[in-house]
Amino acid sequence: MAGGGSDGTGPAGADSVSPAAVPSIPSAREDADMLAERIGADALAVGEPLGQTTVLLKRERLLETAAWLQEERGYQLLRSITAVDFETIQPRFQVVYHFLALPDAIMQGRVHPAADAPLRALRLKVPVTAEDPVVPSLVGLYPTANWLEREVWDLFGIEFADHPDMRRILLPDAFEGHPLRKDHPIEYEEIAFTFNQEEIYAQKPFAKK
Repeated sequence: MAGGGSDGTGPAGADSVSPAAVPSIPSAREDADMLAERIGADALAVGEPLGQTTVLLKRERLLETAAWLQEERGYQLLRSITAVDFETIQPRFQVVYHFLALPDAIMQGRVHPAADAPLRALRLKVPVTAEDPVVPSLVGLYPTANWLEREVWDLFGIEFADHPDMRRILLPDAFEGHPLRKDHPIEYEEIAFTFNQEEIYAQKPFAKK
């Protein structure tokens, strides 16, 4: 009789791989589930909106969580920090963190990670109120947070407790308000081109000196 039999020596048995023989490949969702189990009710939600593994957690657990991700789960890179202003929903703000766990292949300078050690991306969201828009600084764990947190402060007015240099980074020090808040006044400044430069510059404060 052609073909393999139940002894696993032919084609029929080649596909019959024991689950124990399949290597366990780490995933961001696995990390998220472990985090949720670790912090319990302080993990407010766990999901994968638009395919990105996300954990919503209380700010009181942020510093501990970031340290655990770095030290225990290999998330060496804090790629970005931003925020969302819901304005009419409470809590009004969410501070959003994007972490990457870089596999050895990438750390060694290769372009692509190995199939059994993929790049893992995890997003944390931390809700804060308009009355108390403060979260712990992560500068002590991730030095890149220094500039990322300053940008969020500059544009959204969210403070980072224990930040070593909390000041504006994009806008001038004399700028009033935080332009990415939804209640910030919408302003427009005409762009100066060659044909209208003199007219626009004549309206600038420096033209009156």
